[in-house]
Amino acid sequence: MKRSLFPLFAIALAVLTGCNSTDQVVVEQPLYVSTVSVDVPLKSQYRTFKGQVIPAEQTPIAFRRAGEVQHVLVKAGDIVKQGQMLAKLDDSKEKQAVNDTQAQYTLAIRQLQRGEELHDRQMISKAELDELTANKQLAEANFRYATNQLNYTRLFAPFAGKVSDVFKERFERVAIGEPVLNVYQSDNVYVRIELSDNVLAMVNPNSQNMSYKPRASFLGVDQTYVLDYLEHTSEPNEQTQTYQMYLTMAQPENEILPGTSVSVSVDMVKAGITSIDGYNIPMTALQAGNRDGEFFVWKLTGDMVTKVPVMIDQVNGEGAIVSSGVAQGDVLVNSSLRKLREGKHVDVVEKDQE
Repeated sequence: MKRSLFPLFAIALAVLTGCNSTDQVVVEQPLYVSTVSVDVPLKSQYRTFKGQVIPAEQTPIAFRRAGEVQHVLVKAGDIVKQGQMLAKLDDSKEKQAVNDTQAQYTLAIRQLQRGEELHDRQMISKAELDELTANKQLAEANFRYATNQLNYTRLFAPFAGKVSDVFKERFERVAIGEPVLNVYQSDNVYVRIELSDNVLAMVNPNSQNMSYKPRASFLGVDQTYVLDYLEHTSEPNEQTQTYQMYLTMAQPENEILPGTSVSVSVDMVKAGITSIDGYNIPMTALQAGNRDGEFFVWKLTGDMVTKVPVMIDQVNGEGAIVSSGVAQGDVLVNSSLRKLREGKHVDVVEKDQE
């Protein structure tokens, strides 16, 4: 009987011991990392910017009224002339309205003419003549309104160019202002390139150096062409954090289509741009993002890290040239990047000078 009480006594003792124990505090293990300092920027006289041909002055064409598409008279790739009809809505109601208001307008004109004759013979009063005049003006306004509504069922090319996209087909309904197709000026070539903030800061469109014309080579085209400056954006792209510059030239005999890749070669000295190319950092300091071409670095301030997006211009044997996101003197984490989180505190065990 005594032996049977011993196991119960042991269990009760274990339960009491567990109840009286204090909660254990989990201590986060320190993360040891190595770092690298960003050295002086790289500079060169010649640079090549990658870009793409975009449609010149592309304009969405839309109806000024809602309705059902009766005809689309063009397709993507068609050349159009200024004033050429591109599409048409079902206009049966509008035609009927024009006929009705035209008949009322014609009647109002004749009634006014008879009224003027009767007024000259003093057979009607001035007030009756004024009423006939007002009826004629109202009928004329209704007729012109109906005519405009009929005209709004037709789309015309605002300029000579090429159709790039057609969004609607026959029997589809469209709302007011909903694009039906896009037209762009095919006699010009627009080139868009991406610039980092340190390059754009040196660009002055009003300077004499803007007369310099860079040369462009297009994918699949043997000849190179001279480009003129057109404009650039004042706000960076939300995704790439770069600025966009637009260059232009006349369309050559062998047409260069939108979407073609292009390389723009620039003599930075002749262009008056003495900006830096970027900063050389080791590949081990770069962390890839979720999207293609997206990269980050982890900057160290004190003992805390911050994730910063960067733009890579090129990769060489010494690492990558980063054109934006870092500056001389920045300290970057060079190891254990996957273990880092925004605002995490780290301990530096090794610091290299890049």
